[in-house]
Amino acid sequence: MSKKDAYSQAGRTAVLQNIQGTLQFLQRFPPFNQMEHAHLAFLVEQCQLRFYARGESIIKPADGPVEHFYIVKQGRVVGERQHLVKPGVETTFEIAGGECFPLAALLGERATRTEHLAGEDTFCLQLNKAAFIRIFSLSEVFRDFALRGVSSLLDQVNQQVRHRAVQTLGMQYSLNTPLGELAMRHPVVCEPHTPLREAVRLMHEQQVGSIVVVDPQRYPIGIFTLRDLRQVVAAADTDLAAAIAGHMTAQPFYLSPQASAFDAAIAMTERHIAHVCLVDNQRLCGVVSERDLFSLQRVDLVHLARTIRHAPRLDALVRLRGEIGQLVERMLEHGASSTQITQIITLLNDHTVCRVIELALAERGDPGVPFSWLCFGSEGRREQTLHTDQDNGILFEANSSVDADAIRARLLPLAQYINQCLAQCGFSLCKGNIMAGNPELCLSRSEWANRFAAFVREASPENLLASSIYFDLRVVWGDDSGCEQLRRQLLEQVA
Repeated sequence: MSKKDAYSQAGRTAVLQNIQGTLQFLQRFPPFNQMEHAHLAFLVEQCQLRFYARGESIIKPADGPVEHFYIVKQGRVVGERQHLVKPGVETTFEIAGGECFPLAALLGERATRTEHLAGEDTFCLQLNKAAFIRIFSLSEVFRDFALRGVSSLLDQVNQQVRHRAVQTLGMQYSLNTPLGELAMRHPVVCEPHTPLREAVRLMHEQQVGSIVVVDPQRYPIGIFTLRDLRQVVAAADTDLAAAIAGHMTAQPFYLSPQASAFDAAIAMTERHIAHVCLVDNQRLCGVVSERDLFSLQRVDLVHLARTIRHAPRLDALVRLRGEIGQLVERMLEHGASSTQITQIITLLNDHTVCRVIELALAERGDPGVPFSWLCFGSEGRREQTLHTDQDNGILFEANSSVDADAIRARLLPLAQYINQCLAQCGFSLCKGNIMAGNPELCLSRSEWANRFAAFVREASPENLLASSIYFDLRVVWGDDSGCEQLRRQLLEQVA
């Protein structure tokens, strides 16, 4: 037996002799404290215990593609990289007990870009790649944690990186910075007939996450990103000699280089995109990615919105809602105005409401009738603050009052369940019962029209107060056409 194999066997034996103690240790930390016992036990059984003396390298870029997943059992691990501004290395992060690494490199099947060293005498639980892949496929909790860990700049960037941002960009860098100052000056481009293989080669050579497809005048007609590449890889029969035009996202969204970082962040959040082209005088002049906006700051609005929108369960959504307050604090630190903050909160609230409705439909079943989820008041005006209560309703189409009563009976149980789920996510139940679960606010379009007409006809204090709430309405989830017709009718009545 080689010395390496002997160490490996000893490490595995050390774990197996104390499985219960290792389980209890891991159950103190996420995501292990939320994993099913059988999945966590499998993980522990596959681990071996490794010791690293202070200053010893655990993994480094020169080691090649990462083959192990590590959990710090005792001690401290530090990450070091070459400093971008001055000679020497800088510490970019520290990893303490219960934390793990290096998720991004392991899932990306690449070498780590940072050397991980023992900051003091350190014990790590080491899991081989095959076992990592197995637990990744078995445990939804672990998979969700791993994927969020890879894409979340919010969780990965720490105080040292923010200090580097100040050194690199100066104190004036903020969400109001013009995109032209952040963009890649010479974006990688190709023509529509470029073979897919050649386009991917260019992306790899230039180490970029996107390639812009341009016409002869350099106007962007499409964009191909790493997300598109994943779809290509998933489709095993893709012809790599085919033109990139058949795989690109046509008519990519673009902004002026004079637009702000905040403008790009909002566009990415609303449109579910990770890249924004910059166009000046009908010519491509740059590309800004999510990483360009947030890699130097812990303000990754786009990632948080995306994670909320794809939360697998209500409890995951509840946990994510706790990150919004932290995000707001960070954005304020980096120059966001009060108007921008309320816009951000409203966007994230909208994503939360949509996801709650989708999860409720998946759990309770589709009621079989189309409906639109309305919001009123400050939410309708997009002026929400962190702590808000619910002001919502439901709009549906009905052919008669009898039909409306039947549809309402089908929708109310779902609406009441959604209201309760939203309450768990921090949207307090409305004390005035202005909620979709109230039969008086789960109405057909004609019933809403009659209700609004009464507000206009009778200018009582009660109706004035009600109109100040209900007339600021918009659709958060569902078809918007019924609400638009209702709004036009209302305008005709007050004209």
